[in-house]
Amino acid sequence: MVDSARSKNAVLRITQLSTELIAALRAHPRRVAAGVGSALLLSSAGAWALVEAQPQLPPRATVATVYDAGVAAQTEAIASADLHYANSTTVRRQDTVQQLLKRLGVTDPAAVKQLGADARMRALVTAGATPEPVRALVNAQGELLQLSATLPLPAGDSAVPLWRALLVRAGQDGALEVSTTERQMEVRTRLANVPVRGALSTALGQSGVPAAIGTQLVKVFAPQMDLRRSLRKGDQVALVYQVHALDGREVRPGRLLAAEIRTHGTTRQAVWFAASGDAKGAYYTPAGQGLEKAWASSPLPGAKITSPFGMRLHPVRGIREMHEGVDYAAHIGTPVPSVADGRVKFAGVQSGYGNVVKIGHPGGFETVYAHLSSIAVKPGQAVSEGELIGKSGNSGTSTGPHLHFEFHSAGRLVDPQRMASYVPQGKPLPPGEKAAFFAATAVMRTQLAQAAGGGDAAQLARAD
Repeated sequence: MVDSARSKNAVLRITQLSTELIAALRAHPRRVAAGVGSALLLSSAGAWALVEAQPQLPPRATVATVYDAGVAAQTEAIASADLHYANSTTVRRQDTVQQLLKRLGVTDPAAVKQLGADARMRALVTAGATPEPVRALVNAQGELLQLSATLPLPAGDSAVPLWRALLVRAGQDGALEVSTTERQMEVRTRLANVPVRGALSTALGQSGVPAAIGTQLVKVFAPQMDLRRSLRKGDQVALVYQVHALDGREVRPGRLLAAEIRTHGTTRQAVWFAASGDAKGAYYTPAGQGLEKAWASSPLPGAKITSPFGMRLHPVRGIREMHEGVDYAAHIGTPVPSVADGRVKFAGVQSGYGNVVKIGHPGGFETVYAHLSSIAVKPGQAVSEGELIGKSGNSGTSTGPHLHFEFHSAGRLVDPQRMASYVPQGKPLPPGEKAAFFAATAVMRTQLAQAAGGGDAAQLARAD
């Protein structure tokens, strides 16, 4: 109760003082203003005294420098400068000299015309796609200052490892000077043991085997199996192959010399051998059996058979008679190759068959290709397996465009679809070459055995 009374008295006292202060301000406004002004003046004087007590700082100085950017002069210098551009590309499939130069930034008509007519430049693009780069230095006007490239090996000299460098330079008179430098490369033999854990190409790449060697490997065993699809995890590949080196640097893969495939519990081997007078060579088993197919399975692989071998109702005569071959559906003009090496016995027009070609093959075999639209061979001409002998058509007694194909064994008609059971599966060694084969492949067979037992790591050895 006492506290409540005290609070009320305090409030009344504060209210009374506030009323008196307001009344004083209203009665004496000038005196109050003077007092406040004096208090502010005294506080300002104190602040000034504090400032005056601090040490004097040096006066602030401003330095101005004038730069001459010379933008106009620099722009003119850049515009008049002789800029050079270094470009690089590779030869692509079906490239022309003109297309290659365009990708390199060469647009000078004189250079394009001169190099387009140069035999060495044409040889560069004729070889097809290559991994080795073509480098060029051109100016801002598209004029060629320098070009360098590696030329392919000359045809027929693939056994001689040459480095053929092509160099093009701009001469003093503005014309281009083209020169070629040839250097013989060192041949090295590399052994590789490749465990297959996934894709064949991946396994070869991880073991350092060049892609070109992998391509040769697939092609060698293609008549027996498709390596890209057949190999599985756990299979093993052993290789003996060549690489070509220049100044101690390996610059180009060479030839696959020997290979061994271990898959599904089966081992297949191949060694390369070139018979006398045969620079190309071929692949054989270590026993001398050819791996390259001597006969194709069909003149038109994959083509639909419209009429098989055997008795049938003749579509024109309307009588039942023997159909002595197989008819393949083919548009007019489809290329027709020989299924095997041989010699042309007949090439011309024959009643009913129209344009026809007959080829005799070693071993007493004969093949016939009928109803052709054109013939590309002559009687007595030697032909190779896969060589064009004509084009399919609709000549003679025919109800539509197709190819009629016959196979004869020792003068007897045989179903062409059973041809594989009669013909040799691989090209045999040439007569009299067996001793030379075993002598030439002895080192390869030894190296292949070393590679097959060499573990995961690739091994490198210099050829003797």
